[in-house]
Amino acid sequence: KQWYQRRVRGRVLANVRILIGLSGMGPDGHTCSLFPGHPLLSEESVNIAPISDSPKPPPKRITMTYRLLRKCHQVVFVVTGESKVPMVVSSLHDKVETTTPAGRVRPDSGKLFWFLDSKAAAGLPDRGATPAPL
Repeated sequence: KQWYQRRVRGRVLANVRILIGLSGMGPDGHTCSLFPGHPLLSEESVNIAPISDSPKPPPKRITMTYRLLRKCHQVVFVVTGESKVPMVVSSLHDKVETTTPAGRVRPDSGKLFWFLDSKAAAGLPDRGATPAPL
């Protein structure tokens, strides 16, 4: 594990800048394998981290951390379904310290996009946008 982290960190992730980070959001607001209340939410020493106690199967995974997600030129979320409404509202309106794990994703100098179907967007105010068919 340590050998792999050193190799990846030294050769691949030292000065990485991801062009597009594509992600979704779970009904609990998680993204990647960054779950609400999990210690990985505050991981800042590595770009990629193992998780062995995921609350959603499978329990053992690897995930990008916020440190890496902040380096993306663009982060794109695609979210569907009415079960996501409360988390969409929180992600887009709450302060970064109190929002969902997905809502905490903020590229340092890139752009953030949310693509929502009409069900997932049902809790957001209508700003005159015309929904595009999915």
